[in-house]
Amino acid sequence: MTDLSFATATELTALMRRRALSPTELMHHTLGRIDAADAALNSVVALDAERALAEASVMERRLARGEEAGPLAGLPILVKDLEDAEGFPTSRGTRAYRDSPRATHDSTHVARLRAAGALVIGKTNLPPIGAGVHTANDAFGVTRNPWDPERSPGGSSGGSAAAVAAGLVALATAGDGGGSTRIPAALCGVVGLKPSRGRIPQGPSPMPCWPQHACPTGMARTVRDTALHLDVTAGHHPSDPNSLPAPPGSYRAALDDPLPPLRVGVLRTLGVSAPHPAMLRSLERSADILRDQGHDVRDDESELPGSDTFPAPFQLRQQVLAYNRLLGVLDDFETRRGDFEPWFADVLAAGGTLTSREFAAYWDHRARLDRWTAGLFERYDLLLMPTVPTTAWPATGPDVAAAVRERTLPIAYTSVFNDTGHPAISVPTGLGPDGLPCAVQLAAPHHRDELALGAAQSLEAAHGTLRPPAFAACR
Repeated sequence: MTDLSFATATELTALMRRRALSPTELMHHTLGRIDAADAALNSVVALDAERALAEASVMERRLARGEEAGPLAGLPILVKDLEDAEGFPTSRGTRAYRDSPRATHDSTHVARLRAAGALVIGKTNLPPIGAGVHTANDAFGVTRNPWDPERSPGGSSGGSAAAVAAGLVALATAGDGGGSTRIPAALCGVVGLKPSRGRIPQGPSPMPCWPQHACPTGMARTVRDTALHLDVTAGHHPSDPNSLPAPPGSYRAALDDPLPPLRVGVLRTLGVSAPHPAMLRSLERSADILRDQGHDVRDDESELPGSDTFPAPFQLRQQVLAYNRLLGVLDDFETRRGDFEPWFADVLAAGGTLTSREFAAYWDHRARLDRWTAGLFERYDLLLMPTVPTTAWPATGPDVAAAVRERTLPIAYTSVFNDTGHPAISVPTGLGPDGLPCAVQLAAPHHRDELALGAAQSLEAAHGTLRPPAFAACR
């Protein structure tokens, strides 16, 4: 018997294609699972069960007629509540937009998933407009980690990570602007890919994301499902003039090809982080796995540009991104600042104080990061490092002052690849002594998403996949 809660998207869609499982049966199971399990997580903030069942019934009839309904035909998915999904409000993780009208159209990302046959059933929680590494807001409250309810699933895609890890759905959408997919994936024991900049189109949007650091992504339990998501969402779209052309082949099919011998650089601290021992042990095990597979794995002590002034480059980066967020809500912020969470209103206001000299310093730092990574990828085909310095922090969020003092900033390893645009993927590596998931991150050269996916799959095969015990036992 297949455990429908933890079957992969690849397995579920195959069952439906050969009529061993109907979309209606899967939808009833999924809605029941959310009803039974999400009270402990608070990951789902909007759900339309009636519509979900109606759409599943339509899909069932299509499949019965032998129609080609797409590679995700009948698969229930959840959408991060920062992007539009027709028929659902887009709260953007803040009380300021909780009462927004239902969206009348999908984002380009969501539209492609629907066109592939996916059934959008609801939305997942996030911090206000994605500004946080834990998932909490005054609109819907705190989202909790399925491995320990006192811990955070991370952010900003924490709702999606918690839902996928706990077996509510096999696939959810996410987004990554500084680690917002990879960090929750690492804390929840699932797979999170930040694809190459432009690989998945953004928009449509009234204002482009001018720092070009963020990208839509998926959240899944396996590398193969991650590749499946990328197959159906990648490719140029006019809504995003910076989006890349369609890749020449299937990312999922490429996973069946053996990896060539690779030069792998192992970076432990980047000169800015002091990872906990469990993370270093996880890193060493992963390096040994790749070495045993015949790859040339070497230690590298390269430090990030600006590491000598830590944490100043990270603080400046976050202020620039706060300014970018402010621009997106400027009219509402100026007329009804009190509707936003007080702490988030302060973040937006601080973003508005940015000076032209600080802007210049930020872009100078971005250019230095580009040159730094270019040098690394002249020496290596892949970079291997921790995804985060620690396992999951409290559900109410990390102690930022302590993280600076102890050099355990959650974005220490992830944000660089948002700024440079390289593909990077987090893959689980087992559990630490505290019983919480550990993970490593693989980064690949520009536009080599298939290389990151292939290496991640080889680690996944060795480390195995994870299921939170409390939810693995919940039927």
